[in-house]
Amino acid sequence: MSAISIIIPVFNESLAIRRQLPALYRLKQAGHELIIADGGSHDDSLQVAGDVADHIIVATPPGRARQMAAGIELASHDILLFLHIDTILPEAAAQLITSGLQSSGRLWGRFDVHLDGQSRGLPMVAWLMNWRSRLTSVATGDQAIFVRLELLERVGGMPDLPLMEDIALSKRLRRFGRPLNIKARAISSGRRWDRHGFWKTIGLMWWLRLMYVLGVSPARLHQRYYGQMRRHECDRARLLLFAKTPRQGQVKTRLQPLLGEEGALRLHQQLIARAWRELGHQTLLPAQLWASEPGQEAFFEGLGAAGFVFYQSGASLGERMAQAAQHTLAHMEAVVIVGSDCPSVDLPYIRRALDCLRQGVPVVLGPAEDGGYVLIGLAAPLASETLSALFSEITWGSGQVMEQTRQRLKSAGISWAELEPRWDVDRPEDLPRLEALLAES
Repeated sequence: MSAISIIIPVFNESLAIRRQLPALYRLKQAGHELIIADGGSHDDSLQVAGDVADHIIVATPPGRARQMAAGIELASHDILLFLHIDTILPEAAAQLITSGLQSSGRLWGRFDVHLDGQSRGLPMVAWLMNWRSRLTSVATGDQAIFVRLELLERVGGMPDLPLMEDIALSKRLRRFGRPLNIKARAISSGRRWDRHGFWKTIGLMWWLRLMYVLGVSPARLHQRYYGQMRRHECDRARLLLFAKTPRQGQVKTRLQPLLGEEGALRLHQQLIARAWRELGHQTLLPAQLWASEPGQEAFFEGLGAAGFVFYQSGASLGERMAQAAQHTLAHMEAVVIVGSDCPSVDLPYIRRALDCLRQGVPVVLGPAEDGGYVLIGLAAPLASETLSALFSEITWGSGQVMEQTRQRLKSAGISWAELEPRWDVDRPEDLPRLEALLAES
């Protein structure tokens, strides 16, 4: 049996890679080449993939088509298979490819697909995908397209498109013959339909295909597609700004020797006001302000936060964060918690956290330079016991918070992503940076 080069584009797919590891090990043991083409993951995708991949390459700039094109450059075999990380190949897939191509004389092909998910209409969608593919000789990436290298080179390689690269590639390949349609079904994830709504996703997909056929540029379609997905995510995620209720003598205690109680209180109020102004009034995702205790309602009303203030409950910061996360994840798909005294956290930073959660990473951490963290993002479903364990027995306010949290995650067997470290305002040495930041804004 001929060996196959299997090219897998990924971006923040640590969990999916872990699920695929047994199948990937079997392919590797059978002599096939595994090439992971990464798009700049923020999670531990590359570390997980490193145990099984023959080659790992990070494409710059990222994009699935460019990642696969980079993988093609490393391929050693004359048959290439483009595999989505959330697609599970059928039993004996490699044998079906090699023997099928040899016996049929065809130069490329794809599998029938089964969509795995909660939406009841997914079997119908899969049937239509398979039927349409047979009728048109056009395949989608979910169907695990495979091709002989000589034909791929003849058609100019992978189309450099931000979207619809699988459709464009199929149309190039079919000029040289119809595909080999393997009836054995690859199992592909239905998470798009489950996450964004069945009929909404159907409508968007058909609209995108129609616009592509009518000549709308893939770049514009890419913006529309991911814009729609992000708008839906905004409806299903929340940003929680955690703040100590401002009371003189009880806030910024480490800065009181320098600023005095009144000065520390004014600084604390300024930080809350800035956080709500910069992060609470944005369109990325709805925000709520979680205060440590009732009181000072006039202050919060003055910020324009009336109606958006919630009160924390619990004996420790960990208990309060766990309960706020549980409350939010009971009816949301994701939650991002940020401290109000972290002015270095901006919208691009939060967007990166959301992108990780959208890609299936269950926990995202934004480390603080002093050993804590400035941001934590959590995706549903996370059991309440898991959330409680994640926040329990942490030495809050110490330089051990981040490392202790990592250990909790490791003990629970939960993967996570980490963003670049940022700073908060707790120590005298933080004040010059705050002053410089305020001067720039």
